[in-house]
Amino acid sequence: MRLRVEELHFDDKSREKLASHGVSIRAARQVFYERPKYRKNKKNRAATHKMIGPDRGGAMWTICIKETDYQPGLWRVINGWPAEDEDKNWHRRN
Repeated sequence: MRLRVEELHFDDKSREKLASHGVSIRAARQVFYERPKYRKNKKNRAATHKMIGPDRGGAMWTICIKETDYQPGLWRVINGWPAEDEDKNWHRRN
């Protein structure tokens, strides 16, 4: 799947959610800059897609995102966590 993801937006709520799962803003940005892979999220979730990939240290992360309505290419970070086996395996296969 090829998405136009040009920039990530973090609001206070997403920063809190990420921190509660042990994800730093820096790690999320590193995933973005390291050319992650994107997949659709499960239906009826706040985020429409998952951004999956490693940070510069090699740790794998799942970052949930949703495109903003007001600026194409700008995606709001909703949540994130260390990648689980399902997402790691998907990342390797794709």
